[in-house]
Amino acid sequence: MHHAVRFGFGLAALAAAISAAAETTEADITKQTTNLQGVAVTAGIDDPNLAPPGSAAALAPTQGNLFEIEPQSVLSRNFIQTIATPKADYLALLELTPSAVNASPNGAGLSSKSGTIRGFQDGEYDVTFDGIPFGDPGAFGHATTAFFPGPSLDKVVVDRGPGTASNLGNATFGGTVALYSAPTTDKPSGEVSAMYGSGATWQVAGSGNTGAMNKIGTEASVNYSHTESNGLIDDAGFRQDNVLFKVKQPLGENTTLTLVADYNKVKWNTFTAQPKKRTDILGLEFGGLNNDPTSQGFANYNIDDRHADFEYLQLHGDYGDWRVDNKFYTYGLRDSGPGGVDLLGNTPNIALLPNGGVPGAINHSRYRAAGDFLTAEKDLGSGWLESTLKAGIWAERTYQVQDQVTVDLSTMTPRVLKGEPNANIIDTSQHTNTTQSYVEINWHPTENLSIVPGVKQIVFDRTLDGVSNFLPVGGDGHFATTLTSVAANYRFSSNIAVYAQVAKGFQAPKVNVIQGPAGHIDPQTTTNYQAGLVWKTPTTVADIDVYYIDFGNLVSSIDEPIGPGGSLISVFVNQGGVVYKGVEGELTHILGDTGFSVTANGSVNSAYSKTTHLQISNSPMSTADVGFIYDQGPLYGSFLVKYVGTRFTGVGETSGATYNPNTKLPRYNYTNFNIGYRFTPDLRLQLSTNNLFDHRTAIQGNGLAKDPTFYYLAGRNYTVQATYTF
Repeated sequence: MHHAVRFGFGLAALAAAISAAAETTEADITKQTTNLQGVAVTAGIDDPNLAPPGSAAALAPTQGNLFEIEPQSVLSRNFIQTIATPKADYLALLELTPSAVNASPNGAGLSSKSGTIRGFQDGEYDVTFDGIPFGDPGAFGHATTAFFPGPSLDKVVVDRGPGTASNLGNATFGGTVALYSAPTTDKPSGEVSAMYGSGATWQVAGSGNTGAMNKIGTEASVNYSHTESNGLIDDAGFRQDNVLFKVKQPLGENTTLTLVADYNKVKWNTFTAQPKKRTDILGLEFGGLNNDPTSQGFANYNIDDRHADFEYLQLHGDYGDWRVDNKFYTYGLRDSGPGGVDLLGNTPNIALLPNGGVPGAINHSRYRAAGDFLTAEKDLGSGWLESTLKAGIWAERTYQVQDQVTVDLSTMTPRVLKGEPNANIIDTSQHTNTTQSYVEINWHPTENLSIVPGVKQIVFDRTLDGVSNFLPVGGDGHFATTLTSVAANYRFSSNIAVYAQVAKGFQAPKVNVIQGPAGHIDPQTTTNYQAGLVWKTPTTVADIDVYYIDFGNLVSSIDEPIGPGGSLISVFVNQGGVVYKGVEGELTHILGDTGFSVTANGSVNSAYSKTTHLQISNSPMSTADVGFIYDQGPLYGSFLVKYVGTRFTGVGETSGATYNPNTKLPRYNYTNFNIGYRFTPDLRLQLSTNNLFDHRTAIQGNGLAKDPTFYYLAGRNYTVQATYTF
């Protein structure tokens, strides 16, 4: 059955809010300006990291921006430090925003899998660091645990849309998760913390700023965190170190040079989803791992060892009407480790190694990207012609090599498994070249109106050569397109704004489409239509939006069993045209002088195939996050309930002769509870509890018709953290 989303209530809410805003006078705004915790606040500050303490903007877990041109959720430093779990990665942070879903079966920050936004999964939205797009050049995805853990981040902005022409990247059509490092400061400062929690999890973290060190104004900072855990899945250990350096050097009055470098090392035991018949016997914490060295599931035989780095050198000049910014960067990831052939327990060792041994494979992968991101803008005109002309170009080259060799895990030596031609499963190399250039105008015909038209040119080339699944692969692809966009933002007053956007999106095929068992796959394309309203006062922040996305050539993958022991391989299919549409909203309101604030966000979503009129995979039908925040005097805390509606996995929703009940995943919810106490302004202690009521629902699966496998919501877990600021 086709379940259309009705937009009536969303548009009615927009109209009512605009009407109310029109009746809001400056006197009303003045009346709303109250003394919260001794600090006078106004509605004019839009950055939550700069918002006055105690204001709704400072307290809100998620919120929009008065100057945005597409739906946006800003996650502040206060959210990262006092509401999110201390060990969170960026997917665990964004899962509390509208339309977002993330699976963390081993605990938040230890195992994020398949984080989605409006149903777009990893590789179908961009992730940027300080404005630079990054990711796996083959699949456009992101090794979440290998880059920028929560303690290294100052702010996260989730843009649910393709942005304007100046928003660059390989998957902008699905949105952008923008990660930001903390700025250096002209005064010395620092922070240290220590955390312990469930699964013998512990973390030490710290950051420090030198302040201006000399007469020429050199500023530097460092951020470090170390995390270890036994995991919440049996035998799924985790260990991570991350260090981030930043040096900012003024070059005269108008130019600055900034160097940023981040290094991450992470190692964990790789578990896998299990069929229900095994979890019924071994428990929901079983992920295929054990302590038996004669088993393919021996924890020491299933390891992922990753080393990542990210560096950039930024030259920024502000010369009045002209502003120029150039970032030269490189980033890379080395990923290696062994793994058993069949962690589902269906294939005995002797079936693959008749002469004895433990069948498995050793995987090696590495990639390196180098690029440059140049932007320039100039203020033009005056009066109703006042505008800013922006132009830029992003050029990046990458290489990636992968190899996988079958081995006897007990000796870690190559062995040919029974029924296979040789030991070399994968041996591939690929290169990509990306160039994206744009021109856009930010036109201000009136003081409160911004209109932003733009055009972007994309050229993407990929070459591939080698062997995949014992078969030769190779070839190249050239993809080019021109994308247009137009957006507008109108501010009715200092505390309310509306916006609208129409934009095109595009993504070249991923490398695994080329090397996998699929025919010709066309680039994915979208046309996005979005509109919304943002309202901000000292005591209330709220926003609501509607969206409609016409998606062409949607590519999805399903896991099919092939080869020895029913091993799974991704098979790529084109689901044709899809229409995404929905309503999203956020609200945080301070309840007088009680110290309490009520907060809520949510979405009603649909993503239906134009052909079958059925919901596609990975897209939730609804999400919600509702609860309370308390912050008064030394005591603070939060009580938040996250709800995720029905969604489908595998091939998506099925019906009639192809009906498969295993593709449907159940609705679920979990509750996170935090409470903290500030002994002094500089010293605080915080208890964080995730999944307070211990709900253990299936949250992810492969949707196979026979013996499907599932991941489950991690059980109740806690952390206790002490933090000292100086």
